[in-house]
Amino acid sequence: MRLTELEYPSKSFRNNGSRRLPLSRSDPQTAGDHFTLETISDLREIEKLREIWKSWQKTRDSDVDFFCGMVRSRGVGCRPHVIVLSRNARPDAILIGLRDRTKIRIRLCSATMRQSEVNVLEFVYGGLLGNASGENCATLVQAVMQSLAEGDADVALWEQLDVHSALYACAVQLPSLALRDHSRGLQDHWFMSFPKDLDALFSSLGHSQRHELRRKYKRVLTSFPGRIQVLTFRTIADLEQAIPDMEHIAGKSAKRQVGFGFFDTPHVREQLRMEASRGWLRIYILHLNGSPVAFWKGTLYGRCLQADFVGYDQGWSIFSPGIFLFLKILEDLRHEDIETVDFGCGNGQLYHSFGNVRCPEASVRICAPKLGALQLNLLHALTDYATTLIRGTPCLNWARRAVWKRMQARALLASAGSRERHLTELQPKV
Repeated sequence: MRLTELEYPSKSFRNNGSRRLPLSRSDPQTAGDHFTLETISDLREIEKLREIWKSWQKTRDSDVDFFCGMVRSRGVGCRPHVIVLSRNARPDAILIGLRDRTKIRIRLCSATMRQSEVNVLEFVYGGLLGNASGENCATLVQAVMQSLAEGDADVALWEQLDVHSALYACAVQLPSLALRDHSRGLQDHWFMSFPKDLDALFSSLGHSQRHELRRKYKRVLTSFPGRIQVLTFRTIADLEQAIPDMEHIAGKSAKRQVGFGFFDTPHVREQLRMEASRGWLRIYILHLNGSPVAFWKGTLYGRCLQADFVGYDQGWSIFSPGIFLFLKILEDLRHEDIETVDFGCGNGQLYHSFGNVRCPEASVRICAPKLGALQLNLLHALTDYATTLIRGTPCLNWARRAVWKRMQARALLASAGSRERHLTELQPKV
């Protein structure tokens, strides 16, 4: 545990001689308040914050029990990195993170150019609790930069940071030019208001979209009469059946070709067990003609149904099994007290078909002032610039799409045999 005492300056903070970032104050009378910063790196120390932490938490990832379970599931090398900013001896804001050794990929479009194992301070989604004023955010980001300078990690990382938040502004402005992130790719985070039933969902859509969804839904029903199964898994005992099917499907998906999506790892298994033990886990797997072809894994936390992993066997893509499965999930959960569906970030068919609220977010990094971290930051910026150039140049963009289609074709060939076998069984016997 590290404790630092400070007084806020009465003037604006100067960003290392570059841009100036004004510090907002919610109350002008607080200029003389006494502030302290405490960095917690032991799970046992978190217990003293439990009451106020639970009163502030809003997302599943920032839930105190989920966070502690996530740290434990990553093994002995992982520890908390929770920064507590207190005003007059009472917590005013908490920034939730962890320190772990992990691999960071440098990508050119979808291809991995380099993979480096580094120490990372990883801050969770929705992990800023309490008073999120610009003043507090600036102080917390400065504390992160100090941790990096003292050798706690090579990189600080926010995977999903709201670009309209004060924390985002501080994270991209306060570090010097050499240490800040120059490759912040924007991504859309999609949400949907949970419908009362499928009719309510279809009525909220445009005519062409409603017609297309109904067509895809009916195509599966008519193509596989009596051969459709949607299996639901929620308990720890269910996982021994669910995980192999999920891995089987994920191994034949296009996402697996570029290193994304679900992977059956000890860390993932431990997290699934923790979610199941708390009654949050929701796994759905679609079987067509006896073969697992699509899965949806998420959690039901509060009144939010949050998607974590979604995948389908590329060999069955002509039936849009992911769309069919999600419609079945909405039917199954229509009596639950759900307000929002959180699809996460992406640009796939599922997001555009159902998402009706879009929030721009970005992945933001701050690197430590050391040679290896600076080299990694420079390489990351260069490959991001090259990716932007490729995607903005028509002839190069054609080549990128060709590579992606080739990866999809590999996934398709990997599963074509089993699909054809099952489809052959559907043909009438002569």
